[in-house]
Formats: sequence, structure tokens, C-alpha cells
Amino acid sequence: MSEVRIQPASQTLVPGETARIPIRIVLDEPLKVRGLHATFHGAEETTATVTTYNAATKSTQTHTVVEHVDIVKTEYLLSGRERQGFFSNVADAFATLLGGGEHDVLDPGEYTFEIELTVPADARPSFEGGKCRVFYELSVNVDIPLARDMKALESFQVRGPSADADRPAPAPVRTRFPDDQERGLLDSWFGPEIRGEAALSRDVFVAGETIEGILLLETPEPLEHRGINVRLISVESSTAHGHAAAHVHQSEPVPITPAGTIDDRFSQQFRLPVSLPGPVTTNGERFTIDCFVQVEIDVPWAKDPKLRIPVTLHEA
Repeated sequence: MSEVRIQPASQTLVPGETARIPIRIVLDEPLKVRGLHATFHGAEETTATVTTYNAATKSTQTHTVVEHVDIVKTEYLLSGRERQGFFSNVADAFATLLGGGEHDVLDPGEYTFEIELTVPADARPSFEGGKCRVFYELSVNVDIPLARDMKALESFQVRGPSADADRPAPAPVRTRFPDDQERGLLDSWFGPEIRGEAALSRDVFVAGETIEGILLLETPEPLEHRGINVRLISVESSTAHGHAAAHVHQSEPVPITPAGTIDDRFSQQFRLPVSLPGPVTTNGERFTIDCFVQVEIDVPWAKDPKLRIPVTLHEA
């Protein structure tokens, strides 16, 4: 069976370094080939859901828009001629049908090529989110006249900076509720009257560490609750062709205190293992990923108050 094989020694690439990637084309019969092409493409990809209204049919339609911001895009000509446009390919196919055309005939057997992939030194690491991702892919295309092209695709992971890379020094962080977080209309109508403050000993963490903090709450009236939990969340905010999108990743909640009643004042220290809920803190051209420690107060028959403390999360 004829096929194209991309055979890297590793699927991991290092920013600023060059990797040699072997490519094998296996043919079990003679094949007319116009050209052998490869493309190494790394990009930031964002998606958004768009809903439009059709007044004529009085119906709504929902579709997804996708936008790419290139990080690296390198074209390779392995053999034959350069890529041609649509009309040139149609003309060449017609000529091939009549016994002409510009192509080589490859005999059955194996053909080996090698290309060099270089990731920019400042390239963002790979990740997969809910509304955005950063990817690096190598595609190989065998351009065959009058037939379906042979293709292969290989995805690569690009590592982020190591845990001991140059990063901002950790600092204590504190957030008040609702002073630092706007109390919206729904909170005013359905949320309990409560004021809170949370503080962490530092604001930068890597996977496997433990966050230490303290929670302080005040309420003018006794407030019954079904428990207070804390968890990590990462919030994606992105745009695609001018349309905004958002997605929240969250870890499993860790109880701070069981069900009870807050009478006037409440304070409790807590510890939270850093288990990454999703992508780490990142900034792109069309997206940002912000991470928080989120304290949640489970109040029956009311909108649960939530207090977010901004943190910076890195992979180990």
C-alpha cells in the first residue's frame, strides 16, 4: 500500500533549536508526481460561536468562526515543482489526460527525505483549551495529477520555559469582596449580604505545590451555609474575527469548612494543592488565560458568593 510516513525521533520540539525530521514515501506501483511538498505550521488559534438572525425566514443560525495568528510557517519543496494555483493544476491535469503534463514518474519503492524544523526562540508553548489553542504541525503532500493527493500530518508539542526560568518574584496577594469585585444586579437581588477578604502568602505557583491562604468573612445577620470550598480555575478570554468567546476550566473543590452558620465574623486558614485545571497563565495575540483561586460559599436558596484571588500558574 502506498503511503507517506513522518518519522520524528520525538514529538517534542524546543524553542530556538532545530530538529531533523525524516520523511518516507512508500510506493507499491509507479506514480505520476508533480511535486512533493511539506509545510511546518505553528499558530495561535481562537474560535467563537456566532448567532445570526434571518429576518426573511424568522430563524437563527449558529456557526463557529476560527482565526489564526501564525507563529511560524515554513514551506519545503522536497522534489518536483513548486505548488501551482488552481487553474494551473486544472490545465496540467488536462494536459496529463492527453498524455502530456509536467510531472515525474516514480518507480515502486521507498523514497527518503529529511527536513529541518526550527521553532522561534520566543514561541509560545503548545496547549489545548476550550476556545483557543497553540499548535505546531508538519504536513506532507504528494501532488498527484488526476488523482487524490497522498498526505500525512504530524503534530508536535513545544515545551514552555522551565520552572526555574526568569519569572516575576512571588508576592503576597489579597482580594476583598465585593470591594475588589463588582457586585452585580443578580448578586444584589439574590445573593446574601456578606463581605469577605482572602489573602495568599504568594501569588506564583507551579503544579505540585501547595497554596496557603486565609479567608475572612463578615455578615450583618446570621448566614446559614452548606459548606465553603476553594478551587483553582483558569479563564480563557479570546476573540475570533471580532467575536468574543470565553471558557472556564476548574479543578475539583476542596472543602474549607463544613455546613454551619456564620454569625457576625468568620475566619479560616486553608491549603489547596496545585492541580492545574486547564491551561496555565498565558497571553497571546487574540487571547488571554487568567488563573484564580476561587472561594465559593454554598448558600441555600440564594446566589452563591464567589471570591476570586488572581494567581500566576506555571507548569512544573
